[in-house]
Amino acid sequence: MPILELEEVCRTYRLDGLEVRALGPISLSVNEEELLAVMGPSGSGKSTLMNVMGCLDRPTSGHYRIAGEATASKSRAELAEIRNRHLGFVFQSFQLLARTSALENVELPLIYRGGISSKDRVARAKAALERVGLGSRLHHHPSQLSGGQQQRVAIARALVGDPRLILADEPTGNLDSRTTVEIMALFQELRSQGITVVLVTHEPEVAAYASRVIVVRDGHLQSDVRQVPVPAIPEAPEASA
Repeated sequence: MPILELEEVCRTYRLDGLEVRALGPISLSVNEEELLAVMGPSGSGKSTLMNVMGCLDRPTSGHYRIAGEATASKSRAELAEIRNRHLGFVFQSFQLLARTSALENVELPLIYRGGISSKDRVARAKAALERVGLGSRLHHHPSQLSGGQQQRVAIARALVGDPRLILADEPTGNLDSRTTVEIMALFQELRSQGITVVLVTHEPEVAAYASRVIVVRDGHLQSDVRQVPVPAIPEAPEASA
C-alpha cells in the first residue's frame, strides 16, 4: 500500500522575475516498509523532492498524498499536524542541541506536539533511545558522544513520535565507513519493523543497502530500480588486549 504518492508534481520558483522549475513533472509512489534511496547530482532536485515529501514545501502543480491524505489544500498548521502524525526527520549534521542531554534532545518533538505529560515524554524518549541501542547514554551530551552515537540520538528523536515514515537527508554523510554500516543496519531493522525510510545519498555503497533506488536528474525521475538490499552487518567491536 502506498504511503507516499506524487502525481505529476512540479515545483517552480520565481528568481529575478524568471520562473525556474526545480522539480517535475514527477510521479512517484512509495510503498509501506520500503527503504528508498534517492540519488542524483547536486542541483538535481533531490532536496526539493524531499521538502515536498516532508510537507515542508508545496507543489506548484500536481497532487501529493501522504498516507492517503491529500495535502494541496492544507494550511500550514494542518501540514505541521500531518508531519507530527506521520513523519520523522534525520539530518546529516545531526541537529542536536549541544547543551541538552540525549534524553532531552529526544523529548523535544513531544514538547512541541503538546498534550503529553512530562512523565510520558521521558518514558517515550527512554524507549526510543533504547530502541537505537543508547539506553546507557541517556544523560550524555552530544560532545560526549561519537558521531555515530549522535546520529542514533537523532534517529531516536525521529522515532519518538511513532512515525510511519522517516525522511533522512544524507544521514551517513558525516560518518566513517564502519559507522555508516551501523546506521544502515539500524534503518534496515526499522524497515523490518514496518517503518518506511526514504534517504538521500550520493554514495552508491549506501544505496546498495536500500530495497529501491531512484535517480533524480534535472528535476525528473531518471531511473527507478528495485533491488535485493545488501545486508548491513556491523563489525564486531575489537577485543581489548
